[in-house]
Amino acid sequence: MEDILGVSRGSLRDADSRDSIENWSSVADVQLVALIASETGIEPDAELIEAETVGDMLRILELKGAFR
Repeated sequence: MEDILGVSRGSLRDADSRDSIENWSSVADVQLVALIASETGIEPDAELIEAETVGDMLRILELKGAFR
């Protein structure tokens, strides 16, 4: 995620969003969706795509079993 968003490792925070990360664009959204699908096998749904912050996204992925 950090590589896609062009931020240094360990710098993402739960509250980070499209508003606070300059490189978080629609292109990054597509790349993040592809990463999630390939790395977790979870097909991103509307809830995940509409997540507003990094923390929201991670919580949704956790609930879907992405980190087991």
